[in-house]
Amino acid sequence: MRKLAVMLAVAVALMSMPGSAAAQTQQSIWDKLQSSGIMHAMVLVDTRPGSWKDVSRGTYHGYYVTLAQAIAEDLSKTMGKPIKVEFVETTWGTLVLDLQSAKIDLSFGMGVTPERLRAIDMAGPIYEQAECLVNRKGLEGLKTWADYNKPEIRISVTTGTTDEKAAKELAPNATILSFKDPAQTILAVQAGRADAVINTTLVCLDIKKKNPDFGRIVFPTPMPSFPSSTGMRKDGDRRFYTFVQAWAEKNRANGTTKKLIVDALREAGLNPDELPADFSF
Repeated sequence: MRKLAVMLAVAVALMSMPGSAAAQTQQSIWDKLQSSGIMHAMVLVDTRPGSWKDVSRGTYHGYYVTLAQAIAEDLSKTMGKPIKVEFVETTWGTLVLDLQSAKIDLSFGMGVTPERLRAIDMAGPIYEQAECLVNRKGLEGLKTWADYNKPEIRISVTTGTTDEKAAKELAPNATILSFKDPAQTILAVQAGRADAVINTTLVCLDIKKKNPDFGRIVFPTPMPSFPSSTGMRKDGDRRFYTFVQAWAEKNRANGTTKKLIVDALREAGLNPDELPADFSF
C-alpha cells in the first residue's frame, strides 16, 4: 500500500509540473499560449503548396506556415507579448489525435465533418477550395462531374479526406480507389490502376507540375467550393477559438488570406494564373 501511495504521489506531482503534457492539457489554449509564448502549429512535410520542408535548411514553407505566422503576429498584439510559432510535423491520419493531446494547438486545411466536430473545435472557414482531377495521359473529353460519374472511371483518393468525401458525393457511380498515403494516389495513376486522382484545386497544380507525363488538370463543372477550416482541441474556454474565428472572417474579407496563399503558390513554383477564372478563395 505504501508503494502504491508513493506512485500516486509521484504521478500527481508529474501532472502538476508546468512543462508536462498533462498540465498543458488542463490549461485552456489561450492560457497555455499566454504563459508559454509559443503556439504549436501543424505542418505536413510534402504537401505543396500547403506546407513543405526544405530539408537542407530545416525550414518549413507554404501557406499553412504563413497563415500560422500571421495569426501569431496578430495574437501577439492582442496578448501584449510575443507569440512564437513552432511547427510540429504531423499526418492527416494522426492530426486529430495530435490536436486532442495538445501536441498541436492549431491546424489548417481541414474540412468540417460531424465526426471532427465531435472530436475537436473548428474555426473558419479560413478559405475555400474547389475539387479538381488530374487525369492519366490519354484520358480526354471529360468536362463535367457527370462525365466522371461512371463505373468505368477509376478515381484515386486519400482515405478520410474531404477529397474522398467530394468524390463520393460528386461522382458516386465512379470506382473510388482509397489509399492511406497521398503518394499512393499518384502511384495508382502512374501504374495505370486509376484514371484520375482527385484533390483540392491548389494541390492539383503541384501534382501536374511534379508529373508532367500525366494528362490534363480538369476542373469539372459544376464547380462547388468546399470550405477549409482550422482545428484546435476542445478546451472548454474557447477564447482562442473566438480569436481565430474573428481572424478568419476579417482576413478573408480584406484579401490578406488570398495574398498569403497566392504568394505561397509562387514560392512553390506554381502559377496562380492556371486556376479557373471564376475561382475564389
